[in-house]
Amino acid sequence: MRFDIHHHIHHEDDSRVLQLLEKIMASLDETLAAVTAESTVDDSIIALLEGLAAQIKAGGLSAADQAKVDAIFAQANTNSAKVTTAVTTNTPAAPAA
Repeated sequence: MRFDIHHHIHHEDDSRVLQLLEKIMASLDETLAAVTAESTVDDSIIALLEGLAAQIKAGGLSAADQAKVDAIFAQANTNSAKVTTAVTTNTPAAPAA
């Protein structure tokens, strides 16, 4: 016995598929823009930290300025931990071999 199944997509279905694809592409564009912006922010943080390191090497900082530097590094570490957690949490496990 043989069963043949034929499926025909109506034009209305075509428009729904196109709408879905447009939503997916818009979402991907938004995600790419967010990741690119994050890279810009990361580059700014790196420049800031390198500038602070240069100031420290050039002559040290007052106790008040050192406390500010310590706070900056503490916040940078907190932000880094947030990014690491988000990436780890949202990365699917590798399929079993």
